[in-house]
Amino acid sequence: MNFKIKDLIELLDREYSFDLQEDWDNSGFQIGNLEDELTGILLAMDISVNSINYAIENNINCILTHHPLFFEKIKNLEAKSGSYKKLELLIKNSINVISIHTPLDLHQNGISKFLADKCFLNNQEIFINYKNSAGYGIVGIIENQKFIDYISKLKNNFENPIIYFGDIDKHISKIAVLGGSGAFSIKDAINKNIDLLISADFKYHDIQFALENNLNIIDLGHYESEIFGLFSLKNFLMKENCDFKILIYENNIFKRNIF
Repeated sequence: MNFKIKDLIELLDREYSFDLQEDWDNSGFQIGNLEDELTGILLAMDISVNSINYAIENNINCILTHHPLFFEKIKNLEAKSGSYKKLELLIKNSINVISIHTPLDLHQNGISKFLADKCFLNNQEIFINYKNSAGYGIVGIIENQKFIDYISKLKNNFENPIIYFGDIDKHISKIAVLGGSGAFSIKDAINKNIDLLISADFKYHDIQFALENNLNIIDLGHYESEIFGLFSLKNFLMKENCDFKILIYENNIFKRNIF
């Protein structure tokens, strides 16, 4: 039986529910031919020229991204622009693109679940409720310990050095994790008496407000906190006995580098 792009979209929709996405999101089918037979899937955080070329080199005709290809409104396409080059490369090589953004953020086995497990959280539950029993982030418990001791244990689970803010001698036990931009959740964390918030994209005054309210912060970086969502997607597809090639593209230009 031929497995088409439209079949993949249906499979993903049954599990992740594209209808659940935020109003400002644009998850789902982005570009391509719904009737194309699938030759393989490349899982990537974003569409880039490099990720498209990687798909071409590996005879893959579908890229499944976390961040949508079409997110901001496109007013024009100039031939020398990055957007034009990506779209031209996709169309010329018949590469289909599907994106799964907030539905993956909200999924019970999505980004935050992987992140919570890597952060050793027990007694896990939803951090911020959304709708239909779904929500953003996960709150969990660790054995009461000094912040600095927890960081020492945590650093082995992440490639980059841990960037942290707060009293290193503070004892912590209640932790919230949230993949991607998590500054919006600071007030929720404070109201829920959370000791430590692990997320990304915190600005100076976000951190100041958190520390003034006895909330420690770890900033993993946007890419580093969300890359686990791709492994979540791969696990789901493998469990569905998908017999086509599934690769993960990790060579992302947004990955933080330490000189």
